[in-house]
Amino acid sequence: MQDFIRVDLQRLQQIIDGYCGGEFKTADIIRAYSGGFYSNRNTPACYSFNAQFGQLLKRNENQLGIMEIESGIRIQDDLGHHTSTSVWCSTQVRARRRKETSSDL
Repeated sequence: MQDFIRVDLQRLQQIIDGYCGGEFKTADIIRAYSGGFYSNRNTPACYSFNAQFGQLLKRNENQLGIMEIESGIRIQDDLGHHTSTSVWCSTQVRARRRKETSSDL
């Protein structure tokens, strides 16, 4: 049996917009959305809330205007347990950086 957790994409957008186009981690978004970031120890990724949340971000990249720029970054959760996360940025900021870099050449 499968069940689902609903996530409010408008609320996610507001959280993402709060980073003003800067880089942020999946863990940062989870922390802001749910009040904390805790690793799902000894849990396969297919059942991990954190992994599924990251997949939700990936599925909604275009709608949220974000782009995953790095994955598998080692961090600690709010209890000091080791885990990993992805790094994201605004697609507008990414395009601006590319333009600046190419104009420097």
